[in-house]
Amino acid sequence: MFVALLLVLGGAACSDDDDDDPAGPRRDAGGGTASDGGPGTGSDGGGTVTPTDLPCEVAELLAAQCTTCHGATPSAGAPMALVSAADLARPSFSDPTRSMAAVAVDRMRSTTAPMPPAPAAMVEPTAIGAFEAWVAASMPAGSCVVNDPFAVPPTCTSGATWNFGNLESPLMRPGHACITCHTAMGEGPRPPLTLAGTVYPTGHEPDDCNGSSAASSGASVEVTDASGQLFRMMPNAAGNFFAQGAVTFPITARVVSSAGVRAMAMPVSSGDCNSCHTGAGAMGAPGRIVLP
Repeated sequence: MFVALLLVLGGAACSDDDDDDPAGPRRDAGGGTASDGGPGTGSDGGGTVTPTDLPCEVAELLAAQCTTCHGATPSAGAPMALVSAADLARPSFSDPTRSMAAVAVDRMRSTTAPMPPAPAAMVEPTAIGAFEAWVAASMPAGSCVVNDPFAVPPTCTSGATWNFGNLESPLMRPGHACITCHTAMGEGPRPPLTLAGTVYPTGHEPDDCNGSSAASSGASVEVTDASGQLFRMMPNAAGNFFAQGAVTFPITARVVSSAGVRAMAMPVSSGDCNSCHTGAGAMGAPGRIVLP
């Protein structure tokens, strides 16, 4: 359980310290900033606030670590929903004498079969402790609302779109599969893109809609490859990020901001992020790459 592709529906207490990052060698990559100029800017918005019957510390942990896959309609191979008190109280598949919640505690603490699965970062001990205390107290009902950026209809939150076709620019064609397109058109003498995508405020934004810039959101995209090399990319004014250095696949990725972390738990073997993170979602992705 707790398998996740993209995490954090809102407000998870995570932090990122640029000066003490254990992820290995870092390569700061391109993507530009809002000062790059060009038509329109990224805009940050919300999703839909969803009420739950869980205490906030439990609801926020679930939102941060599992409900993208273990949502009301499970996805990406997840076998069950984990969104309500009833879901968590059901007998576990692996041990029917225990609840889903009790087994979840074990899995979050496990070093051999953790959830979220490696190589994703383990859940913060304080968050596990709060969840475990709730389970030990017989899982009392609570009340909380969480922000779900995927529970909104397709909309261009920024209100700005790219209208210049294939005119070459770091701001071009947000939302499109950048590497696929660049490969089809033929790269010039410059090094080819090896990582590329677009960050959005909500989960189903249309192609060519500007996403969320680092300047407006404070967000960065961090990709760790199989060698431990970390690429940190700053979304530009269109929300686009990219890198051109050599990458050893498979990779994991996360979006980091002061609001929290939204991380990809399952490693993938492509750096063409928007090929899966389309407006509707493909290959198990729930939709766009979304801010925490």
